[in-house]
Amino acid sequence: MNLPDPQSSATKGPVSKKPAATDLPLKSRPGRGPADITANFTDNQWYCHLARQTVFFSAFSNGPYGMKQALATVRHIIRLAPHILKACGFENPDSIDDELLSSIMSFEKVADLDAFPDRWTMVDHSMFDDTSLPPLRMKVAMLENGPDERGRFAAILILSTHSMFEGMDASNLARSRPIERGAVTRMPDPVSRFQKLGFLALSAALAPLQLMAAFLFAPRVADIKFRSLVMDRSRLRALAGRLGITQQALIFALAAFALGTGNRVFPKKSARILYADLSKTGDFRTNDEFFQFRMIELRLRMEKDFPAFAMNVSNALKQAESGSKHRTQTLLNAMFGMHRRLHRVFPFFYGPRLFRFSAGYDFSLSLAPPQRLGGDLTGGLVEPVFTGTHHPGFSTCVFSPGRTHVTFCFSLRQKYLKNIDTIPELLHRIDPLHEKPTHF
Repeated sequence: MNLPDPQSSATKGPVSKKPAATDLPLKSRPGRGPADITANFTDNQWYCHLARQTVFFSAFSNGPYGMKQALATVRHIIRLAPHILKACGFENPDSIDDELLSSIMSFEKVADLDAFPDRWTMVDHSMFDDTSLPPLRMKVAMLENGPDERGRFAAILILSTHSMFEGMDASNLARSRPIERGAVTRMPDPVSRFQKLGFLALSAALAPLQLMAAFLFAPRVADIKFRSLVMDRSRLRALAGRLGITQQALIFALAAFALGTGNRVFPKKSARILYADLSKTGDFRTNDEFFQFRMIELRLRMEKDFPAFAMNVSNALKQAESGSKHRTQTLLNAMFGMHRRLHRVFPFFYGPRLFRFSAGYDFSLSLAPPQRLGGDLTGGLVEPVFTGTHHPGFSTCVFSPGRTHVTFCFSLRQKYLKNIDTIPELLHRIDPLHEKPTHF
């Protein structure tokens, strides 16, 4: 069975037909998965799963990439990240045959690769609805006539649920390293019992209000779409130096400024932003036994002058780094836990519309760890590397730095996608000595 691809309306060349997962012999489908895949999830994982939030990794191949290579890639992933199999009842990666794995793959032949990965959708409900299959999907777009002028043969996309993977995992898999979770459990954040009780009481008051607000104010239609941008890393490094700020502050400022001007995502004079902090020292303190990131809140005052705004972002990041890094995440964890309790009693309140409500946040930003391709899993792939997430209610941007490029991966409501075009124009205006970035 080839997975449906709503954004790829015209498929060129033959596409291999695979049997539907339900048609496979039972020996190929051990268990059919647990009745509740979320039973052993942390509260944060549970909320990500219920929201149907996905994560993705995409890159280009510098060699032929067909079924043989795709099967090898998927098998390598499940060996490096065995937790994605255990959640759906698979104990041994070697017990899964090629026929079953081929049912989570999609292939198409195309005339060029310039439209990828933007042409793909980052939504796949089958990963959440069919627990008999691993929560992993792979899409491959192969050139009809061999490599293009950049030496690319194919584009690949690995899609999974956010409840199974995060940004640090993408970095490890890019290096062909195994996914480990031990450090998270061993080093919980020292939050006092009094603080935990305070956040619990606050979440008990806020969770019902959030349910009511979502019913009243959440968009009736989910129209979050994906768009990417590729920037030259050396150019960003040089510009950050001239502005006297870090590269992180610069790329955060570029994304937020584009969405705060023109067709504005932020209707106010200031923006309430969440950004994911991935500890650079291995000091994983999140009070969650699975995830290693911490969400931190930023308040950004919008400015008409970009250098002034970039300095605002820099100062806000410095203030956040010097303050309490656990406050926002501890509140979020308490909210996830309270919603999980309410869901057991009132499951009918937790429909898709709830997760289209952003709870007052305007934007979410995340700087992924450096993506260094190498090893048996990714040795045949080349930059740029695209990683990101899709949430049905949040406007997000994930930045993925490689050796030569930084990719900006936006998930936005469709009417705001044109704002992204202003980023190259803005760079050309403030940095005219360099050419505009090359789009891949």
